[in-house]
Amino acid sequence: MSSTHSSITAVPSISNGYHLSNSDNNPLEKKPAPSPLTYYNNDNSDLDLTTSRKSRYSSLLENMRSFRVKHREFLAEFIGTMVLIILTCGISAEETLRIGAHRSWLTSSFGSGLAVLVAVCIAGHVSGAHINPAVTITFWAFSGFPTRKVPTYILAQFLGAFTGAALLYTIIEPGITQFDGGERQILGEFGTAGIFGTYPPLYVGIGSAVASEVIGTALLLLVIMVSGHPNNIPFRTAQGLMIAAGVMTISLGIGYTSGFSINPARDMGPRFFTAIAGWGMDVFTVHHYYALVPLLAPLLGGLMGGLIFTVFID
Repeated sequence: MSSTHSSITAVPSISNGYHLSNSDNNPLEKKPAPSPLTYYNNDNSDLDLTTSRKSRYSSLLENMRSFRVKHREFLAEFIGTMVLIILTCGISAEETLRIGAHRSWLTSSFGSGLAVLVAVCIAGHVSGAHINPAVTITFWAFSGFPTRKVPTYILAQFLGAFTGAALLYTIIEPGITQFDGGERQILGEFGTAGIFGTYPPLYVGIGSAVASEVIGTALLLLVIMVSGHPNNIPFRTAQGLMIAAGVMTISLGIGYTSGFSINPARDMGPRFFTAIAGWGMDVFTVHHYYALVPLLAPLLGGLMGGLIFTVFID
């Protein structure tokens, strides 16, 4: 049986935060609506820590972006040369460690050309993808390349080559140890220094190796400069492919007589790495100080190629 008095209660309103109550004891009035108990944490240490971390990360990213903008060409040459060494020396490792059933200079030559193509693809639109001190010096001598950029490019190339050799070593070190039993040798049946540096066959004299490096680098610079000439329309639009094809052909034709460097950074960067990674300082003195040949002969060859292009072709 219901009471003769009624009680009317309104649902709490979001708009005013009050409810209406009409009962026997209380006239119609506004009362504060009950609210759940809420705990407020006044300790902002976590928020401050998160903000501080975000600030540090933002500052780091901003510094990295600023460095990239200021040193784009250095970074492009560094990364391009690093990739070139990882791929080129990795292919050499496959041959040296006898991963396949048969060793073939064709494999090394074809792989070297493709490695150059990949490196050019990575760095070409930023720095021109010199990835070779011989190219940089020849462009400076004959193509108006700025003098102030020469040291930067060459430093990036040597550092990139050293870094590429180090990264590759971390990948193939178990294979090298399996092959030589943990005793690092430069030359001989179980020599593995040739994975990184270039060494000629023992029957090849210094004179033949020098001629191979000089002529090979001259041909490389001819291919680069001719394929980039504004009037050479059929090949200018595919210069990277032409350079890769040139590297393959030069390697197949005369590269086996010197170990095929035609790039001082490609040889000296990895050679420095082998000197400190277990092969010892003999990597610089072995075979009558052969290390000087891939360091200096390509520079002479590049200048010869640039001179021939300027005088007889351009």
